[in-house]
Amino acid sequence: MNAPLDPPPLGIVMLDTSFERPLGDAGNPASWPFPVKIERVLRAYANEVVTGRFKDYQVFVKTINSLRASGCICVISTCGFLARLPQSIEGLRDEGVVLSTLLRYRALGQRLGEDRRVGIVTIDRRSIDEEIRNNCGIEADAIVVSPSRDGHFCRAILDAAHPLDTAQAEQEMVATALAAQRDYPQIGHWLFECANMPPYRAAVVRATGLPVYDTLQLGIEVHANALSKR
Repeated sequence: MNAPLDPPPLGIVMLDTSFERPLGDAGNPASWPFPVKIERVLRAYANEVVTGRFKDYQVFVKTINSLRASGCICVISTCGFLARLPQSIEGLRDEGVVLSTLLRYRALGQRLGEDRRVGIVTIDRRSIDEEIRNNCGIEADAIVVSPSRDGHFCRAILDAAHPLDTAQAEQEMVATALAAQRDYPQIGHWLFECANMPPYRAAVVRATGLPVYDTLQLGIEVHANALSKR
């Protein structure tokens, strides 16, 4: 009997980063239940992409095309701020290319009751700008929170200021979610923008009692959808 073939891989567009990617991080191949192919975009540094200073959108399109040409059935990214890329760009209109969990904000909200809202947890709430809001259908009064910019997690990811301590990062993520839950009791579901946040999903669920949608779930969803259409 022939051994079952592995499914075609998920392509992952990765920023030019050097920090540790623990199990659960979307940039760690071991986090996925199927093959993935990761392609790093040189000189696309996290802080510049997040704040919108990086404007060479075509380099991301080239990376997507390269992943597709190498056999990837669909493509996501490790940075939710790639939602800033205009969806009219050639290569982004493909339903198998979903670069950000923020692009699922509207659909996630529609699944909640009228009295419940999505709480976005992002690495930098100040950088959820008008471009991103327009591309993702995020209202001006949407609930958007982030860990302290001066805290351990953000400085490890955005500035590579020190090695990532997952225990400390988890504490900051839980504290951020609990504070948001106190301020906005109508939150019914979390949406993690950042692909470095899934390692802390379980802790946030335990602490708040609310479900989380993150990059791992996005990738599994997009991959399953692409497989179903083969």
